[in-house]
Amino acid sequence: MQVPETERLPGEGWVASFCKTYNIREHQRHGEAGSVNLTNVEAEQKQCQKILAQYAPWDHWNFDKTSPFPFAPPDWGLATKQMGGKKKDKFHITVGLACNADGSEKFEPLFIGRSRKPRCFKKQGPQERGFYYCNNKKAWMTSELFKE
Repeated sequence: MQVPETERLPGEGWVASFCKTYNIREHQRHGEAGSVNLTNVEAEQKQCQKILAQYAPWDHWNFDKTSPFPFAPPDWGLATKQMGGKKKDKFHITVGLACNADGSEKFEPLFIGRSRKPRCFKKQGPQERGFYYCNNKKAWMTSELFKE
């Protein structure tokens, strides 16, 4: 069952037509919006480049953290009208990663959770598994943990 090319409807397919017919669009349930002054960003980038030019690439270190929320529902979806968000599960774990600019040295990942001794470790500790683990009440990176 093939439809001749001349009889095909232009567009993105039946899903797009269905969404258009029933006024279904992608809506974000909630979120944060922020703005940045780009001239300030460019000035600060130039200042950072001047400072970093004084050091070799293996001495440029970057540490960053991320906090995935593995049990959180999606914050967008298809709907006919704007929808309110639902209370999200607050469980998360913070992951910290560090390496130098040329990639010659990398630290083992640092995981920060709430549990003092998570059951998932069983008899093996985090060092045997190739990472570091710390804990605190909110599973956040703190200055004390960073200094360790």
